[in-house]
Amino acid sequence: MRKLFSVVVLSVLAMAGTVVAQDNPIYLGVTLGYNNFLNANAANIPNAAEAASPSWTDKGAVLGFEAGAYLAPELRVLVGGGFNRTVKPGHAYTPAIYDNAGNMIVPGYGETPNRTNMNYTFFVGGDFCPNMNGNVRPYAGIRGRGAYCLNTEKYVFDKAATIEGSEKKFAETWNLGGAIVFGADYSFSGGLIVGCQFDLFSYTYAAVQYKSQGGVKPNVGRCCSIGFIAAPTLRVGFNF
Repeated sequence: MRKLFSVVVLSVLAMAGTVVAQDNPIYLGVTLGYNNFLNANAANIPNAAEAASPSWTDKGAVLGFEAGAYLAPELRVLVGGGFNRTVKPGHAYTPAIYDNAGNMIVPGYGETPNRTNMNYTFFVGGDFCPNMNGNVRPYAGIRGRGAYCLNTEKYVFDKAATIEGSEKKFAETWNLGGAIVFGADYSFSGGLIVGCQFDLFSYTYAAVQYKSQGGVKPNVGRCCSIGFIAAPTLRVGFNF
């Protein structure tokens, strides 16, 4: 799954590079919409795997970034997303110290594993924006979206202090989907644009898998979500 997401992200970046190379107005903006970032916790694996709901009604709001360009006067392409990686180095097992009488004088510490968390989200899309000869410009388009999170926990120091075969575990979750969107932008002087959009129709497939220790089959959960007139989003940006 990580390879698939990497291919998608690289494809999006390559397309964005091609777009920017054109002699067309460039668009940069921020959005306020539902939060599509995912989280997973390998340290607290549940008995039953259940994928995170991809429905916008189950998520909070978040600021996002988008960029695009007009390939033609009425055709705009857009990309956006975000990435985060967090690493927490672990430490080896520290034995306790005892005196000659067997009394513990310095307590020991258990091994702490290396923990890594990586998550990112992306979207790519295109809009048809008819010129209405006014400040208000409606548009309709399509969006392809995705989000991914991988959380790992790995023991690399004192294997004897861990349960045999449990030195590495992970939690991985992702979603992929698409939508037909409709919205409108209001243009001010100087290139400032304020707009809003919503999904006329959307579909998202989500999955999660947990692996509690080496040599065991991952525990997998899946779900899907269908939306109509959903996910309202506010947009503010500039045309350059």
